Amino acid sequence: MTTFQRVALVTGAAQGIGKAIAESLAIRGATVALADIDVEKASQVSESIANDGGKARAYHVDVADQASVTELVDAVTRDFGSIDALVNNGGLDAQPGRALEIDGAHWNRLIDIDLTGQWWCTQAVLPGMVEREYGRIIYVSSSSVYIGGQNISPAYCAAKSGLIGLTVALATQMEQHNILVNCLMPGPTGNTGTPMDPSDVPAYLHNHPLGFGGPQPLVDATHYLLDSSGDWVSGAILNVSGGRLRGR
Repeated sequence: MTTFQRVALVTGAAQGIGKAIAESLAIRGATVALADIDVEKASQVSESIANDGGKARAYHVDVADQASVTELVDAVTRDFGSIDALVNNGGLDAQPGRALEIDGAHWNRLIDIDLTGQWWCTQAVLPGMVEREYGRIIYVSSSSVYIGGQNISPAYCAAKSGLIGLTVALATQMEQHNILVNCLMPGPTGNTGTPMDPSDVPAYLHNHPLGFGGPQPLVDATHYLLDSSGDWVSGAILNVSGGRLRGR
């Protein structure tokens, strides 16, 4: 097992994919800052990591609030000296919504949390990464941006699509500083986030025999990007969808 003995900030770390990534990075030797709006649940994860011999601390953050994000990054930097990797996982899972029914509040909430919030986190860590000439940033988009769905909000797809554009733009500008920016493109995990409607499962499994992979494939992809294996990977949209997307 390779090690990652750096400081990693993982947002949305209280549960699901973020929790799995944080726990796995700690096993590999990282010092992990677990950030979540549910700081109590994040603290439970942090304590579990510490009990297993890892280095971790929980922090509260509301990614849609720029001031909250600034406070988070200042606190992590003060506690650990740097932020070497940002796993931008915090956000809302696929939300229901029909184009003719969603209102401004629905649209703004999804864009603020799933797109703008990711930018606030990135913007806050970039100066330190540029100063140290090292950084790794990972976004978590969604295969829904290429597929859509009758029950998936257009606002959600728009926000997650924005992360792809953000990945490409930042990668172009940050490579000169040895900061690599990439994006994961997951499919349904089966046991994290918003569950698939049970009536849709048989048809999904018929068309996608790899089934639901849970969070582990996203954990493995994160390791790939943060380890030396990812040192020549920049601006990539990494398809980890279990066959939901093919040819991309």
